Amino acid sequence: MSDRESAHVPKEIISACKNRQQRVRELMENHHIDGLLVGFDREIQYLTNFIGDDCFLLIRPEGAEIITDTRYEQALKPWAGSGIGEPFMGTRHRLMDSVRELCDTHGITRLGIQAEHVSLAMGKILSDTLGRDRLVETTGLISRLRMRKDSLEITLIEKALRIQEEALRRTLGRLELGMTENELYAVLEYEIKCLGAMGSSFNPIIAWGPGSSVPHYESADVPIQEGVLLIDWGARTDWYCGDLTRTYGIISMPPKIQEIYPIVLEAQLAAIEACGPGKVCADIDSVARKIITDAGYGPQFNHGLGHSMGIEVHESPYFNDLQTDVELEPGMVMTVEPGIYLPGVGGVRIEDDVLITEDGCRVLSDFPKDMDSVVIEPAGSTSAIA
Repeated sequence: MSDRESAHVPKEIISACKNRQQRVRELMENHHIDGLLVGFDREIQYLTNFIGDDCFLLIRPEGAEIITDTRYEQALKPWAGSGIGEPFMGTRHRLMDSVRELCDTHGITRLGIQAEHVSLAMGKILSDTLGRDRLVETTGLISRLRMRKDSLEITLIEKALRIQEEALRRTLGRLELGMTENELYAVLEYEIKCLGAMGSSFNPIIAWGPGSSVPHYESADVPIQEGVLLIDWGARTDWYCGDLTRTYGIISMPPKIQEIYPIVLEAQLAAIEACGPGKVCADIDSVARKIITDAGYGPQFNHGLGHSMGIEVHESPYFNDLQTDVELEPGMVMTVEPGIYLPGVGGVRIEDDVLITEDGCRVLSDFPKDMDSVVIEPAGSTSAIA
């Protein structure tokens, strides 16, 4: 739900947002603040299911206000009386005056501000408008809560995954030799939207041949021919993201790609097997990295093993060698995506999304990745989409 008018906010959304806000209030009490000003749009959405430009959320011990301007007056009507954010209309570009008014009305003397999201310019506006003595810098209060997904979030992530999996099935069914990366990209985004998603959760990567050796390749007008094709794609549903990668052989796998594919798959499966509550993120990265290094391709695995995801496609924590003091917890959703990249030849990356459970983990994605399943025959050799 964004800026379009709606009759109501669904009950399950209200319940989830109330629970999230209550957890925030407990942290506020621990930090001895009587208000928290949230300005990061994704975290406003996390706490209220509303997202818009130039908005703030003020959380108090007894309530919350969504502070914006009259562009969103109609869209926010369903939130009135919902218990997750009363609309408060201010003047665009002068919303700090509205924040000050609410703070004065409710007697807020220690207002938490999100230091990680406040620019120097915004910090000065806050200080000038609200008074420096009233402001208390906080870091990571909400982002820490977002690491552990609740049941509704997990449901929405799984919904996004089912859509993007079906979208890729349909897209591969339309693949023809000579079709360009950009054409296949367009088909994939079309299918994602047709299946009911808001759109892609990030710009998909369609990388044929040598392009697949670039981890963050940008798709281009490159004709897809026999050889390796890497596809990294995701759908966003009700603001929640999916993120998967598969590497295909078009007609056949090139010999070098055929050699490294099982190494990457072994590394991925071993890392998934190692996931569970209490496991250190850096150690999970090491499991996959050791397999690839022992096979002689350590330098060609040049990124971290994965990351969390939710309302953003990249969230904390991360699987990399810096996360030596971060442990997995039930409710975290992590990508596991090892790769080997050979410049001028091609690359292999295999990515799935994994939910950490009370006693281990569960793979949320369900898309084939065995060697037999990833060699595909295109429909024909036409040079463009019919």
